[in-house]
Amino acid sequence: MCSILGIIDFKNNDNRKEKNIRKINLSLSHRGPDDDGYFFDEYVALAFNRLSILDLEKGNQPVINKHVISIFNGEIYNFKNIRNELETLGHKFLTNSDSEIIPAAYLQWGMECVKKFEGMFAISLYDLRKKKVFLIRDRVGIKPLYYARINGNLLFCSEIKGIISYPNFEKKINYNAIASYLAFRYPSDNNNNFFKFIKRVDPGSYLEIDLIKNNIKNVNFWSIPEVEDFDNFSEKYYFEKLENLLISSVKSHLISDVPVGVLLSGGLDSSIISSIVSKKANRNLKTFSVSFSEKQYDESVKAKIISKHIGSEHIEVNVGKREFLDNLENIINIKTSPISIPHEYPIYKLSKKIRESVKVVLSGEGADEFFGGYARMQKSAFDYNKGKFFGGLNKYKIINSLFNIDKSFDFKNDNYLKYFFSKYNWFSFNEINNLFRKEIIKEISFNAVQNPWINTSMKYTNSDNYSKAFLMFQENHLQCLLDRLDIMTMANSVEARVPFLDHKIIEFINKVPFKYKIKWRSNIYKFISIFSNNHTFSEKYDENKYLLRELGAKYLPEKMAKEKKLGFPLPMNNWMRDEKIKDILFDKKTKERGFFNIKEINNLFNHNNDGIDPYDFSGKKVWMLTNIELWIRQFID
Repeated sequence: MCSILGIIDFKNNDNRKEKNIRKINLSLSHRGPDDDGYFFDEYVALAFNRLSILDLEKGNQPVINKHVISIFNGEIYNFKNIRNELETLGHKFLTNSDSEIIPAAYLQWGMECVKKFEGMFAISLYDLRKKKVFLIRDRVGIKPLYYARINGNLLFCSEIKGIISYPNFEKKINYNAIASYLAFRYPSDNNNNFFKFIKRVDPGSYLEIDLIKNNIKNVNFWSIPEVEDFDNFSEKYYFEKLENLLISSVKSHLISDVPVGVLLSGGLDSSIISSIVSKKANRNLKTFSVSFSEKQYDESVKAKIISKHIGSEHIEVNVGKREFLDNLENIINIKTSPISIPHEYPIYKLSKKIRESVKVVLSGEGADEFFGGYARMQKSAFDYNKGKFFGGLNKYKIINSLFNIDKSFDFKNDNYLKYFFSKYNWFSFNEINNLFRKEIIKEISFNAVQNPWINTSMKYTNSDNYSKAFLMFQENHLQCLLDRLDIMTMANSVEARVPFLDHKIIEFINKVPFKYKIKWRSNIYKFISIFSNNHTFSEKYDENKYLLRELGAKYLPEKMAKEKKLGFPLPMNNWMRDEKIKDILFDKKTKERGFFNIKEINNLFNHNNDGIDPYDFSGKKVWMLTNIELWIRQFID
């Protein structure tokens, strides 16, 4: 919807804060080109850019109500219900915008008001009487909110770009974030950013900032609920409950005074959303997708089948190798970070096309994390439990061979989390240790890199290993996808909404039994799987996202509801063999910096050329190193 930006000058010693904030706000106008607004006093400077979605004429911010000033980015989908409640309590409103209810709700209920807000939001709320500022982030972290201390003051912004542009911000590399990126393709933990001194407000939390005491307190108002596996209801109950919740969520996400489209990849999640929207929207629906010339990576045919089925106007953009490589530097500059997922540029290009006809799109993020879309990892406890059961017997070759047990792992002495790390990584910790020069390795704490995942595992004490795998993806992996979606769509003034992440759906699905998420195709297949491993039998002997697929069977052509997950891949092994990549990784500038162990990069580059890699892992690794090098050149050198 917008960008928010502000600085808290605790001692009123930054006499250039208004000028600096105005200048930086101009650089964020892509997030809100329709209007802007400001508030300044001796302690606080607030800035806002508006992308008009609701009440196009009168919805600008900041909103000032008595002694409370607010700016916010996002949407509060239930704002009409809250406004009606506030009106019965005597409050008056001048607009039909969701932004106007925020200070009124705070005046009525205090910070308990955030529990009433349903949607995606990053809010700054300034109470002049209490001399406090509150920085609030929605339950799941759909909307970003970064902050940093600069010369004793606190700066916050919707994008990293706004933080690093402020005078005297020190751009230092956070090596733990680099290691986390290489292991998990994203710096897990909200206190872990590529720039050492930047943090994020935690999802489902707010910072209470006391201007007089110069004190910051973090308050959590919502957490992802523990995954439970109690089979209390029938499959029919869970199916009908999910359908009702998803229809309700999609309907609320369609609230807009401008046209709404859908990102339609052709996969299950976006196809279901598109189908529901086509039945609920009172307008011609536009759907959007990306195509690739390499057929084994291209899902555009599936997207067209769904589009024809629901009767949408389908719009497609094509991305090729040369264009992708030519935009490497540009897309890193837009994100101000190494890119986490190769298809971020395709999303950026598609968003540019989307902006020609709509301002708002719905997208399918979150379904994999909550419904079981990553079955190879979310069911990895099957292999671990099997190995644990045999204990010391796995030293015998016949046991390893018969039951397909990973002989490289010490099941007798090591826990599930260590097994999880051994299976879920892009670069192993040993590879990372060899990849950098010794001086760099000294700056990395591998314990700190693992801590966000360990903390999730320890926090949910009543969950078994299957449930913990789900929770680790929900808490640590999802943020990567949400950041990608926000930055690449908003770079083109497009607001992306995510109906699967309605908190009522989350609270429901984490109480649905595991067997309705990843379900054995039969008891025979379950028995056969004992002699196989999850990597081999996943989606062959079992069915991922089972409950969602059953819903898809009602809304989609039968074949499409059963299609295997492709996951928006790109031909990275092929594309990363290009001479441009070699020139970046082996040129004089890279070598002289002394960041990487060039011998290891050479080994990796050569491995990417051996052609034995069906999942393009080698190409993705080369691409990640290229990202790091280009990011350092743009923002650190």
